[in-house]
Amino acid sequence: MEYIEIMLQEVNKNDIDLIIRQELKITKDMVVSSHFFDKSQQKDKEYSDIDSLVNYFSIPNTGNIYTKEITLGEKLYHVMVVMSFDEDFGDITLNFNEDDICNCDNNDLKLKLTKVVNELIEMQQKYDIRNIILGYESVIDNENVILKISSGNKEIINKFKGKLTNAIEFVYNQH
Repeated sequence: MEYIEIMLQEVNKNDIDLIIRQELKITKDMVVSSHFFDKSQQKDKEYSDIDSLVNYFSIPNTGNIYTKEITLGEKLYHVMVVMSFDEDFGDITLNFNEDDICNCDNNDLKLKLTKVVNELIEMQQKYDIRNIILGYESVIDNENVILKISSGNKEIINKFKGKLTNAIEFVYNQH
């Protein structure tokens, strides 16, 4: 089983509540499980306990949320969202099973990925996000990256055999 990751790199901490709650539409009822550690109180917390992610990440920290679904131009199911921030910037990683997006014919996959990539570009233009990378787990390893988006520009990094790469190449060649 392969996993896909989308990493929003160097996100401005002040945008995190808007990205998580408004853009990805992660509500408390969509959360299957979560884990946050409040360093000031020295205790574990759940997503439902966090009123403001900006405040939570005012101290460098990490947190994760496993969701039933998120909306990123298209519904993505069973997504692990990992957030790690220092004082001002951090990364948000979305991890989900390849089968959850690739379980359709090539034309539908191209349409789904077009929606996802267009939504990512819109988010990058709207918020302070340096790079967006999409590929196979773990995208922190450059060899697993398929697509990189910087300042709205798309770049194919690696080509793998398979449905996902073919669909991403189609999306890349649009616009």
